[in-house]
Amino acid sequence: MPRYYFHFEGQQPHTDTTGESLLDDEAAWREAVRLSRDVEHALRPGDSWTLSVFDGTEPVFVLAMVTRRFR
Repeated sequence: MPRYYFHFEGQQPHTDTTGESLLDDEAAWREAVRLSRDVEHALRPGDSWTLSVFDGTEPVFVLAMVTRRFR
């Protein structure tokens, strides 16, 4: 099984050095969505974060959340 790494950039950056063995890209996508739900509680107006998913050194997915505050 391929090993996927999940790196966060934003207010609380995190570099995944361990990774997780998952069946395929679809399983990695589901894990990325689950992880994004875990961090959404910390999101505030004006914040942004990016979750990049890598299979070794190759990028597979990027999930980005950007908020804007107008007042």
